[in-house]
Amino acid sequence: KDTHRQTMAKTKSGGGLKGFLTRAGASFYAGGQKLTDIGYKFGAFGARVGFIVTTTAIVTLMPLIFEIGRESQTLEAEKSQAKDLRSQGFSDRQLEQMGFMVSAIRPPSVAMNN
Repeated sequence: KDTHRQTMAKTKSGGGLKGFLTRAGASFYAGGQKLTDIGYKFGAFGARVGFIVTTTAIVTLMPLIFEIGRESQTLEAEKSQAKDLRSQGFSDRQLEQMGFMVSAIRPPSVAMNN
């Protein structure tokens, strides 16, 4: 057994092509382990940053999305009321004085065909 250990010690620390390849393999393995550790750390950091960005976006953007939906419903209701009042003979000026939004009374100028 002692001769086997001595032979292995010589092979690991020995020269030549076999010794070079053995040391290179060990070096590549150690470098791979280090890169794996760094990769895991960057992955964990990226996950934390992603979680923070996502939760912040949800907290800030969801109320905005709900408000935009509510605004469009209000606009549609006012358009319907303005149409009914216009059919009763009210003018656009009177509807504006009643407090209707201009966008509910007249369509935007971009949408009009010239």
